[in-house]
Amino acid sequence: MKNDNDQTVEEDDETVTSTHEGTQETSTVTNRPNIDTITARNEEESAQDKKSSYKKVGIAALLVVVIIIAVYFLNK
Repeated sequence: MKNDNDQTVEEDDETVTSTHEGTQETSTVTNRPNIDTITARNEEESAQDKKSSYKKVGIAALLVVVIIIAVYFLNK
C-alpha cells in the first residue's frame, strides 16, 4: 500500500519504508565548529587586512611624493 508521502507500508509485517531523501541528514545533530579553526581563519583575515591597508598607505604616500616632485619641477 502506498500513501501520499511516497512511503510504502506493509500491513502484514508492519514495516514502513520511506523513500524520502535527505530526511536522515537533517535530523542528525551537527557538531560544533572547531574554535582553533575559527581563530586561525580570523587571524589570517586580520593579516590580510593589515597587508591591504599597508598597500593602500604605501600607494597614497608614493602618490603624494610624485605630486610634490611634479609640482617642484613644474615651478622651476
